[in-house]
Amino acid sequence: MTHNSSTYLSNGIHALTAGSPTNETVILLPGWPQIAEAYLPIFPLLSPHYHLLALDPPGLGSSPPSPHGYDTLTISHLLESSIHPLVPPTQKYHLVGHDIGAWIAYAWAAQFPSSLLSLTILDSAIPGYGPQVSYPLPEAVNIKLWQFSFNALSDLPEILTQEKEKELLNWLFDHKAVHPERITQQARERFVAAYEREGAMSNGFAYYRAVAESAGQNRVFAAKGRLDIPVLALGGSKAVGAGLVGMVGPLAVEVEGGEVADCGHYVMEEQPEVVAGRLVEFFRRASSGENSVDAVK
Repeated sequence: MTHNSSTYLSNGIHALTAGSPTNETVILLPGWPQIAEAYLPIFPLLSPHYHLLALDPPGLGSSPPSPHGYDTLTISHLLESSIHPLVPPTQKYHLVGHDIGAWIAYAWAAQFPSSLLSLTILDSAIPGYGPQVSYPLPEAVNIKLWQFSFNALSDLPEILTQEKEKELLNWLFDHKAVHPERITQQARERFVAAYEREGAMSNGFAYYRAVAESAGQNRVFAAKGRLDIPVLALGGSKAVGAGLVGMVGPLAVEVEGGEVADCGHYVMEEQPEVVAGRLVEFFRRASSGENSVDAVK
């Protein structure tokens, strides 16, 4: 059985940790409306090989709100400065992000590429580099994307979701997953409790309200040059899918990946064995300097 620990880093950032600190470190960033515990299904599969740090982004879970805004340049810089009590500045690490955690992870990698062994993007387009859409959206697409417009509105999301956090989160888990039953009732209760805390929903919405600013930052990063570190892009087959590789392509020299079969948006919970297996194999090659024959240049 995996032993997980809860700890606080610099800037009050909350982390769940597992595995031996003598192993390579993997930093894991969750998305909305989840917290660091979204990675618990893959902890037992990764912790025998790696030192894991799953972080609550600022304002989410048990981490305090960001003092300087929620654009991903600011958030990633704050998180990077938080990890050094456990990750010395000279130690390289793997970085993984899901959903808005992937937004943060790209900005982090763009600012601190020499610190990374690899970058993994899980089922999320990067602001400024997502697919073009036209309205009205087909129903299946609208289910995937409606929150981008709704969450970015001022005031109205708070008005409509106050004391309805449980209903909203369960709707998202039930409609965006192929296997919603794998997001357990216990896990759902923890997520709901986190977002019922005062200010938590507003903090989550703030990431979406900053998307235009984050997209502009990302275009500046990309104009300076593509990432020259190994990048893995995995999308749920019924969510972002294999097209994620092409979306991430303009941001990195070589991107590999594809789809996670029989899976929706919540890839870590829906297909933990598959995701963990892809990560371990990718991390091994990234650390050894091997290239993937499936990489897209």
